[in-house]
Amino acid sequence: MKKIAIVGAGPTGIYTLFSLLQQQTPLSISIFEQADEAGVGMPYSDEENSKMMLANIASIEIPPIYCTYLEWLQKQEASHLQRYGVKKETLHDRQFLPRILLGEYFRDQFLRLVDQARKQKFAVAVYESCQVTDLQITNAGVMLATNQDLPSETFDLAVIATGHVWPDEEEATRTYFPSPWSGLMEAKVDEPPRFS
Repeated sequence: MKKIAIVGAGPTGIYTLFSLLQQQTPLSISIFEQADEAGVGMPYSDEENSKMMLANIASIEIPPIYCTYLEWLQKQEASHLQRYGVKKETLHDRQFLPRILLGEYFRDQFLRLVDQARKQKFAVAVYESCQVTDLQITNAGVMLATNQDLPSETFDLAVIATGHVWPDEEEATRTYFPSPWSGLMEAKVDEPPRFS
């Protein structure tokens, strides 16, 4: 069985898994995600965003896996959507919604893909809170080192889907921000002057 590693389980990792499942021959797939939950993706996690931050992509632009983002939203409880200031009756496919909601959609699609892979007799291992610290290409294949005590394994192929890598906070200056979200949530914004 061919062994494949996917490093990073955000949207690129998810669509890679989706593509691999189109194969008729089962594969052994190991998915490494440094965040607590695989499938969410850094731009859509509640660790990096608040519910006020909108995604810059609408349902119509997202390739569906099991369902469109809009269809998924329509299946959610109205009370759940309301927590994000979203009204179920006003949903449409060109709407920009909170990033965290999109992360929930991606997580749901990811978990369904993992279940589907196992039903198709793929061997799937998901390692969450697992950072890949090194990668070495050898004659035998690709070897990965992680921050967890995992047995050494050689893969036939490694897909690197790590997404955004921000420089250290110490590198920030008045004109350079290591991340577009640096300090955004803590920024003090003075109330604008009002007319009497």
